[in-house]
Amino acid sequence: MYPSRLAKALLLAFLCAAPAAAGVFSKKATALTDIVGSSRPMTVSAPDDRTRAVARFTEDKEEDNLIVYLGTRGGFHFPGGPGAELLWAPDSRALAVTYEDGEERLRTAILVRRKPRGWRRVNLAEVVAKVYRAPAGCAGDIAPDLVSLGWTSGKRLIVAATMPEKADCPAKRRFTAYFVDVPSGKVLMEVDQRTAERRYRAMLGRKLAPVRHHRRARHHGG
Repeated sequence: MYPSRLAKALLLAFLCAAPAAAGVFSKKATALTDIVGSSRPMTVSAPDDRTRAVARFTEDKEEDNLIVYLGTRGGFHFPGGPGAELLWAPDSRALAVTYEDGEERLRTAILVRRKPRGWRRVNLAEVVAKVYRAPAGCAGDIAPDLVSLGWTSGKRLIVAATMPEKADCPAKRRFTAYFVDVPSGKVLMEVDQRTAERRYRAMLGRKLAPVRHHRRARHHGG
């Protein structure tokens, strides 16, 4: 059973969910900034208005740890931080979680609904890192930040990879977008920044400012 204090907090979050701020990476995501550093939970409802995710941070004062509950007892655990965002798929059967790891790098995972019930986690950072190419002048062995941008369907998520803010790199604000197959986590297509800005501008949050950088789309896999 949940501890009584947590159970009451989660119930309160379901019944009295307050409006949350839009994401800074994905305009349609929900930012968790308001609850970082406290045990206060936040409820983020899915498009079907029946499925809900409850997010909360642990009370560890030295390190923020994010837990996302989807009707499961233990929830899904992530490193925390102010960059965390949640983004529901349009069919309410998947949830993209952008979070910060222990080194303040941004990562994205997908929580996918399983039949007949339950959820499973699909990590994307390592898969995208294998196809990501660092901009000229940036060290190629640095793992990129990875954030969710938006969904094109219930099974297709667009993510953006970019150099971390702390990286010694002259082009840290540039990003490359990738289409990901949600059930498998496989990268389907790479899209350059200019194309992503033109076609998916409505998805982009304020942190992804436009830059003049061109590269044609590439398809991956067979």
